[in-house]
Amino acid sequence: MKRTGRIWLALILSLIAAVPVFADVQGGRTEPDYKTDYYMIVESKAGGIDIYAQPDLSSSKLNEQLISNGTALHIEGEVEDEQNKRTWGYTEYHGMYGYAPLDDCRPAQSRQEAIDSELYIAGKENVDYDADYEVTAYSEDGRQNLYQGPGEKYGAVPGAREIENGETLHITRDARLVDGSRWGVTSVDGKEGWVDLKETEEWLEEQNEETSGKAVSQTAGENTTEAGDNADQPDEKASGENSPMEQEKAAAATPEATVMPETTTTPEAAVTPEVTATPEATVTPEATETPKVTAAPEAAKSDEAAEDVSSQEVKAGADTFHYQPLVWIGMIGIAAVILLLIYHFKKS
Repeated sequence: MKRTGRIWLALILSLIAAVPVFADVQGGRTEPDYKTDYYMIVESKAGGIDIYAQPDLSSSKLNEQLISNGTALHIEGEVEDEQNKRTWGYTEYHGMYGYAPLDDCRPAQSRQEAIDSELYIAGKENVDYDADYEVTAYSEDGRQNLYQGPGEKYGAVPGAREIENGETLHITRDARLVDGSRWGVTSVDGKEGWVDLKETEEWLEEQNEETSGKAVSQTAGENTTEAGDNADQPDEKASGENSPMEQEKAAAATPEATVMPETTTTPEAAVTPEVTATPEATVTPEATETPKVTAAPEAAKSDEAAEDVSSQEVKAGADTFHYQPLVWIGMIGIAAVILLLIYHFKKS
């Protein structure tokens, strides 16, 4: 009886251990082997690196363009790929978490070194170290954090309160980074840090003005095009050139002046009126041959693109499943426990 209880306990523990493994696979995400907290600076011979959904070069990429050299990455975890002798860093990029190959990165000695590297690659023309202006905080969430560097990856300033919408912030330095973000240095209650300048009322107004300007320029361009098209068409009435039919109507409507006979002593023969020349028929231009419309190959391209996306998804799913060694270990353990139960039941 005790032996049967132990067997059931072992079976329950095996199932509990297997649940996180299957949950991890179904979520399509591999958790790092252990957590870390340091910064790496991208240094690749290719000019940049990619971030992948899984610690595998065949998995899907999270970035559209290469993450350029000099960019700092906050490594929050690691995965050791013993088969390929590669270490993967678990990091965040534009709100997406993934894995970057660390063999194309060098460690930063401090957070400040990581910040200096990103300001350096941004260029002097994109970094104002002597900024002196004010902005009004505005975020869709109603509040925002003060960060330790130009990016959320640097973490919020310890002990600093959240910035409320409508607060006036004095900017003493601003930077446009290569990833398209813009950040500024300010102080909140005596604590200095970086704030996202795209979360301000000034930035919102600037974007609205740019959108309105583009709409106005587009409308002006359309009007100019219409005016040009109308100018290219000749004005028949202005030029005085009428069709033969219109000329005939005008001739019929306008009476010809009659010639009064001259009074002479010697009667002269009556002058025979001249016959007006009939206007020549205009030659009708031959109909031009309508060019044949060739079918655009867009449909075929869209079908091929759909097939490529589908094949990539299937491949990513297969690679994710096969990459998990814990799945197989869990399955083997469960099978062993079941066989052990069957054996004991038959023996008893």
